[in-house]
Amino acid sequence: MKRRELLKGTLSGALALSLPWAMSRPAFAEPSSGEKVLNIVRRTIEVNGRAASVFGVQQANGTVGLHYRANDTFNLLLRNETAEPTIIHWHGLTPPWPSDGVPDAPLPLLAATSDRAFDFPIGKPGTYWLHAHTLQEQALLAAPLIVANPADDGRDEQEVVVLLHDFSFTSPEELLAGPTGWAARPVGYA
Repeated sequence: MKRRELLKGTLSGALALSLPWAMSRPAFAEPSSGEKVLNIVRRTIEVNGRAASVFGVQQANGTVGLHYRANDTFNLLLRNETAEPTIIHWHGLTPPWPSDGVPDAPLPLLAATSDRAFDFPIGKPGTYWLHAHTLQEQALLAAPLIVANPADDGRDEQEVVVLLHDFSFTSPEELLAGPTGWAARPVGYA
C-alpha cells in the first residue's frame, strides 16, 4: 500500500467516524424527543401586484425562524421541502464546524426533500439570523434566530422582531453578474 492511499483511507475513516450525528437522515424522519423542526419551503409573495416565488423558513405551526433560550441545546431537524438542494448557516451561533451550514465544508448541501439533524449547545443570548450561504439567500432564504436571555424573563416588555430583506424580480445570478461580471457557478457557491 502506498503512503498516500494509507493517509487518504485514514482521513476518510476519521471523518466518517466523527460526523455520524450530523449526516442527513432518510427523507423526512420523525423528530426525536424535544427536537424542533424547521422547514425550508417555497412560497409565493406579491410585490407591486406581481407574484414572486421565494423561499420561506418556518416551523410546522407557521412561526418564522427560531427562538431559543441562552444555554439551551440547539436540537433541530432541518427539513428541505423544496425541489432544490440548500443549507442554512446559523449566523451568530458557534456550532461545531460540521454544523455551521457552509456548503461542502465539510457536509454537502441538504438534498431536496430530505432532512438533517443538528444538536449543539447554543451559548450566549442575542438577536441573530439564519440564512443560506448560497445565492438562495437573495431569494429570501433567511429568518430571525433569537436567543433569549433568561435574566430578562421578569421584564414587562414585548418582543418585536423585524427582519429587513431586499427583493428583486431579477435573479440573484443576474444581479451579481451585473456589477462584477461574475459568471454563474453551481448553486452551492456564493
